[in-house]
Amino acid sequence: MSRMLAALASLVLTGFGLLVLLPDCASACSCAMPQGSQKERAERALSSSEAVFSGEVAAIERNQKGPFGGVDEVSFRVSEVWKGPKRESLELTTQSQGIACGYHFEEEQEYLVYAYGKNNLKVVLCSETKPLSKAGADLAVLGNGEKPKNGDDALNDTSGVVPARAVVGMAGLTIAAALLVMVRLVRTG
Repeated sequence: MSRMLAALASLVLTGFGLLVLLPDCASACSCAMPQGSQKERAERALSSSEAVFSGEVAAIERNQKGPFGGVDEVSFRVSEVWKGPKRESLELTTQSQGIACGYHFEEEQEYLVYAYGKNNLKVVLCSETKPLSKAGADLAVLGNGEKPKNGDDALNDTSGVVPARAVVGMAGLTIAAALLVMVRLVRTG
């Protein structure tokens, strides 16, 4: 009888311990509290970002197929640039859900954006990106940016498609090399 009571007590204590010790929620994305003053955080974000700009969200294409619920493609009408491409419009991606560290943008709202990525710009929840109305301290650190141009200061092509001229050129070189090898083999043959 005492063995049965001991087993029951052990089971109850284990259940109670699990109930008390396990967290009540979990999140795939958690941001550490940034260290330093707002000035230091803005300087650090500027130096570690590929692009820093302010602009209004022109369009959002939500829930593309991808990991963690998809990827949002966000298009901006750029008003000022501190780093990166100086274009009137820029596109970036972010995860669709906050639990996957996606930043939630709203159409027709203005933001100060700190983006990363060499070939295609991305933003995460833990970046210093914020609505422009809450970016006064950052703007004081950043100073005056440059107005964007409608020119060729574009990001690299990120479509993954090889230009047709490059394909034709490579095919021509391959055919020429094959002909030279065949001529040499026939002459030595």
